[in-house]
Amino acid sequence: MAISLKEEFHSKRPKAMLRSEAFRSDRGLGKVALAAFGLGVFMALHLSLLVYAEFVALAGAARDELAPLRWNCLAQWSLYALALGFFHVMEFMLTAAYRPSNVSYEWWKLHPLIRPVGLALVVMGQFFRVSAMSTAASNFSHRIEYFKRKEHQLVTHGVYRFIRHPSYLGWFWWIVGSQILLANPVCAVGYSLVAWSFFHDRIPYEEQLLLGFFPDEYPAYKARTISGIPFV
Repeated sequence: MAISLKEEFHSKRPKAMLRSEAFRSDRGLGKVALAAFGLGVFMALHLSLLVYAEFVALAGAARDELAPLRWNCLAQWSLYALALGFFHVMEFMLTAAYRPSNVSYEWWKLHPLIRPVGLALVVMGQFFRVSAMSTAASNFSHRIEYFKRKEHQLVTHGVYRFIRHPSYLGWFWWIVGSQILLANPVCAVGYSLVAWSFFHDRIPYEEQLLLGFFPDEYPAYKARTISGIPFV
């Protein structure tokens, strides 16, 4: 039986097309093309934002010296987004050039677990940081205190019950998680090493001061808790 033009049209409508193997399979050219199109739009948008931010900043500098600073964040974000997009384009193109048998939609994507892991670390880090500051209250200080204040007390409850430096733990994992969330593997490793080195020097020095502030309480407290930073 001959197929009518109406039936043929409906059989090839976009919904049916997207169900085809070309769009369902990770190796399908349709799925690869859609990913390339989406990435192209993403990069074009951020390139436009970068040019706009730089143009507005330069144009406004003559009237307002602070204009470049106001647009700097947008320009920096646009550069980061372009770098991230370029990274994925090059991953795909080099794979297509040297390992064409391995080319698939997967080469456009980050691993699906990267974003949840990064987000979880950021949330965990923020929780410990906020909890530490609110629990310690007036006993918390961003700077090392070399002399004991009259009202200074050793906090051993809440998040401090098992962790001596929960604020450092929170800060450490927040910066690591933020780089994992942004898919910056080099920065994630670099930040981890720099932060760990910083706390490796700071924590022992700070604890020597605390031992002087609380000679009767701190040794027992230190013995039953962990620092919060791995291997420190």
